[in-house]
Amino acid sequence: MRMLRGMAERQARAAFGAAADRWVGACLALSGALLAAGLFLPALTLSRFFFTQELSLAAAVFAFARGGDWLLFAATFVFTIAFPLGKVAVCLALWYGVPARGGAWAERLAGWLSALSRWSMVDVFILALVVLVVDGQLLTSADLHAGVVVFAAGVLLSTWAARRTAALAPARRAA
Repeated sequence: MRMLRGMAERQARAAFGAAADRWVGACLALSGALLAAGLFLPALTLSRFFFTQELSLAAAVFAFARGGDWLLFAATFVFTIAFPLGKVAVCLALWYGVPARGGAWAERLAGWLSALSRWSMVDVFILALVVLVVDGQLLTSADLHAGVVVFAAGVLLSTWAARRTAALAPARRAA
């Protein structure tokens, strides 16, 4: 009986995996839309005395450039804008291109993207630290808004899709 139950569980997991794998391309497209929206939706409000400034993630990144902080600009641009959007674009290309002209290079690239995707949440962590630091200052406050939540959802969805793309690359190449 246990053996039958184990087989049924494996078949159910395989069926769920196959059904979920059909949605990887759509999840990648959705994660790209969530990332783009999260970059431009209000993410952070800084208040000091009677002055309030509302920033999106993209505005915060480019504020470093306007302020002349080029190293901070480069780091936040790479981790907040370039890598997350680039990861989705490359995964979409791999997802739709691997069966037609994929190879071992595509499998390695998918594996690297999957491994590097865990660094996509660095900027959300940095925002949380900014809120903690600013809230600790006298007469200053910081509040997070929907932009952070939407961006984080896009990052998490793209991380799952990148891992599925990497896991399925060998099977898609053989198909």
